[in-house]
Amino acid sequence: MIYAAFTFWVILILFTGIGVYRLWTKLAKASWVNWALLPGTVISEMGYIFGCLITGGEIRRAKLMPSQSSHSSNRDGEPTAEVSAGLKHVGPILAAMVSIVACGTAIVIAHTLLGEPVIERFILGKSILPSIHLPKELPTSWESLWQIVSQQVALLKRMCETWGSVRWLNWRVPLFVYLSLCLGIRLFPVRRPIRPTLGAVITLAGVIALIGLLSKRFTGLMEDLWPLLTYIWASLLLLLVLTLVLLGLVRLIRILLGRDSA
Repeated sequence: MIYAAFTFWVILILFTGIGVYRLWTKLAKASWVNWALLPGTVISEMGYIFGCLITGGEIRRAKLMPSQSSHSSNRDGEPTAEVSAGLKHVGPILAAMVSIVACGTAIVIAHTLLGEPVIERFILGKSILPSIHLPKELPTSWESLWQIVSQQVALLKRMCETWGSVRWLNWRVPLFVYLSLCLGIRLFPVRRPIRPTLGAVITLAGVIALIGLLSKRFTGLMEDLWPLLTYIWASLLLLLVLTLVLLGLVRLIRILLGRDSA
């Protein structure tokens, strides 16, 4: 079912995004990474704060960028916001859901206004290659599971071909690539517990599935958004692979120079 597959891929996108962020903070100062991801950070954090407010929560202090004096107490260098959602168990889930919806909506808007040259090239590729999409059903056998795994290599190849062949001089292309990466990485609410976030994804998928059962038009909307979901996943997957390779090279150089132990 397409809604179960949607939930699965969104959860993978969340974990891949937070993984890319954690690895980047090992290669550069966290404050630099946060400034680079500022659009996504602002939308994610403001969405979470708004979600806390509508649940009757309280906001005591919020900073998008930690001050120099508070950097030592914030080892990640991430934005700090002392907020507490109302409705003890439901509130954090609703707040995380608002944050995810805010980033997801921003991705859709960026795609609508800027993404056509990139998404069209990514999905269709060269004329001799077939179009490419994420599976719309979860694997039900070992064969289908390994087929999905092998498809990720094809997605990485297509992503490299896309970024290598798009017209970067067209201002819409670099802006969309930048915004989609920022928002994709920050889909996971900043410095929030993981359980409410996963609960928010599952709840959101349930709501989408219910709406889809009640309205055929919504099913068609999911089909239209699937290429964008495929692109976001493929771009973050490629970013994760490149980051791991770069981190490995940096560690190797440091070991060869005697600045790090094996």
